[in-house]
Amino acid sequence: MATAVDALLARRDAALASADAAAFAATVADPTTPEGRRQVASFRAARALRATGVAHDVVPPVDDPSAVDVTLRYRVAGVDRADRTATVRYAVQRAGSGWRVVSEAPTGADAAPPWLAMPGLAVRRGEHAVVAGTAGDEALRAAVATVDRALPPLRAVWSGTPRSTLVLVPDTAAEADALRGTPGPAVGAVAATTDGPTAADGLATGDRVVLDPDARRRLTATGRDVVLTHELVHVAVRASRPGTAPVWLAEGYADHVGYARAGLPHRTLAAPLLAAVRAGTAPTALPGAGDLDPGVTDIEVGYLASWQAAETVADLVGESGLRALVRACTGPGGEEAAQQRCDAAMPRVLGLDRAALTRRWQQRLAALAR
Repeated sequence: MATAVDALLARRDAALASADAAAFAATVADPTTPEGRRQVASFRAARALRATGVAHDVVPPVDDPSAVDVTLRYRVAGVDRADRTATVRYAVQRAGSGWRVVSEAPTGADAAPPWLAMPGLAVRRGEHAVVAGTAGDEALRAAVATVDRALPPLRAVWSGTPRSTLVLVPDTAAEADALRGTPGPAVGAVAATTDGPTAADGLATGDRVVLDPDARRRLTATGRDVVLTHELVHVAVRASRPGTAPVWLAEGYADHVGYARAGLPHRTLAAPLLAAVRAGTAPTALPGAGDLDPGVTDIEVGYLASWQAAETVADLVGESGLRALVRACTGPGGEEAAQQRCDAAMPRVLGLDRAALTRRWQQRLAALAR
């Protein structure tokens, strides 16, 4: 059976590559059922997204044709510089001398291909954006505008930033969960996420940004622009520097760039943090991973505190100095290695050690809170 299913999936891949809708439909058990219609819609969505190089690994030997899990490889044209992978579950049944697909669905912890998570997606393109989703034309076009505005300046200061970025705009929690994989942040816990594979040198080869549907509805147009700009900073840094920086610096720098678009005073934007300062509950140390983990705590104050730490750095050494610190602190290993790397870099880049920077940051918060 495994050989027969391999041949079946190869026919589907070939039909997708050649835009042969009839050949693809011939691999579907019943195109009139809800699962059959979903497959046909997914074919159209993959074509609209310009999915290329779609291929399946060899199907492992199976006894139960109702649950065949296969690794799918693909790229989105103009965005991905290496393959993305996802695990897809196929239910198949015999049809005459061959086999056909009853249903297909992403499974496992992998981030789902957009056309499987959102078979009803529409695609809008800009000079630097490929935006796909089910949230409606206005939301998609707004995301295109943000990317086309924000990405060129990032390309100018972060060598390696891709020319185009994929942004996904789901309209439902189920779509968002499938796009982000499992386990992922609960819908509404974070406003957006960025993910993508990395090459052997540690550089991202095609990140995609997933916008949270609850946050999209909750935020103003300016807020949505800030959030997407924040994520594009991650896209730029991940494509330009391998590894990670301390979470306070990575997120604080992204917010530094994002909030510059808000046009509001820092006291207004940082109001929840400043209320915590007045109440004596604000962080007293530069935020760590736990302070920005929605599964552990309310992350709003932690993000704002990280942003103000980045603003403290910018006040000391300017925009180029802030970027220099991000570059110096970014590298392989986890959060502990990043903290150690940053501790070594701060005296050289800032002329201050961590303790002195922390005091400057606390003084800044106290002044804003008055």
